[in-house]
Parts: sequence; C-alpha cells; structure tokens
Amino acid sequence: MPTATFFRLPEEKRMRLVEACWAELTQVRITDVSINRIIAAARIPRGSFYQYFEDKEDLIRYLLEDLRQYFITLLRDILVEAEGDLFDLPLMAYDRFIRRQGEPDPMLTLFIKLLTLNKGLDLQSFMGAPQDLPEGPQCFLADPLWEVVDPTKLRREDREYAEHVFHLACAVLAFAIVETLQCPQRAAPAQDPAQVRERIKQRIDLLRRGGAAPEEKEEPT
Repeated sequence: MPTATFFRLPEEKRMRLVEACWAELTQVRITDVSINRIIAAARIPRGSFYQYFEDKEDLIRYLLEDLRQYFITLLRDILVEAEGDLFDLPLMAYDRFIRRQGEPDPMLTLFIKLLTLNKGLDLQSFMGAPQDLPEGPQCFLADPLWEVVDPTKLRREDREYAEHVFHLACAVLAFAIVETLQCPQRAAPAQDPAQVRERIKQRIDLLRRGGAAPEEKEEPT
C-alpha cells in the first residue's frame, strides 16, 4: 500500500502521479511496467517515487485494489437500489457502465485495456476476496455484495447458490458490454445500446425462469 506521504501530497500532484501510472498500465503488460516512464510522465524525481511506494509491485497492487473497490462499490449501490435482486443487476449495471451515447464508464475503459493487455489476469481474485465458501472454491461474490443480496429472491437461499447466480448475471453483463463496444480487432460493428438492453432482458428472463421445456408426464398404463 502507498505510504502516508503519498496521501499527504497535494491532490493535483497525487492525481498526476496516478494518471501517469494508469497511462503506463494501460499501454504495456503488467510485467513490463516501467517506473522510469511513470516518473517522467508524472514529472517527479525517482527518489520521490520510493517515498510513496515500496516498489513497482506495491504500485500495481494499489491501482488494482482501487479499481476493484470502485467496481464493488458501484455494484453494491446497484444491488441496494435493486433491493438485493441479483437478476436486476445486469441491466442496471449496464446502464451505469454504458452512457446513452454508447460511451463506457472511464474506469470500465481502464479495466478493458488491462484485460486486453494481460490475458491471464485472475478475475476471480480481482473481484472476490481471498476466502472460501463453506463447501466451495474462492468467493467471487465479495462480502460487501453478499451483504446486500436478498436470498429470498433465489430458489435456494445459501451463499453458494447466490454465487452461481452472480456468476451468470455477470456473464450476461460482460457479454452485453462486449456487444456494445466490440474489440478493435473484430470486424463486426458495435451494437446499438437499446438493442443490447433488450437482449439483456431476454437473457435474464431465461436465467430467472429457465430455458428448458417442461418435462412431459408419463401416460398411465
């Protein structure tokens, strides 16, 4: 974590350093981040950098944790507004992340660039906490989110089941964002957000109600 000296910096200087750090982190892989380029862009001496951060890894941990907390706080606020309904999360989050003009949230843009450059980034560790479910793997549904989920809206009310629903809801959200923004390498044009919203509704309806045909009852013999 940054030192107390970093947090005592004037806001303009602190933000200039953070912006220089993000500019570097969204242009090269995490393993190729250069302190020299960062301090040149931030216009600070090399010695000053080490008054703020222990090393490059300390800086990267701080930036990733700051980004993680941003997303968790935003998703928590949405869940509170949705009265804990995980099925309402994808559409409401999409409307927060994608502006009416089809432009993404700035922090989402940083995250997408980070993922593009670092294909092996562990999203499970990024979003969740280093904890275990009672009988399962590492938790993706972080504590601040689970605290505001209304489990009575689910078929089962335990956290592990909510974890599965959250995974699927996030998948719907992520695919909708990809449909809207597209990748520069893909030939397909970006989709109209209004059309994407309708598809989110359809996919969440499938998730909420299930897509399988009802099983036919056997005729009595």
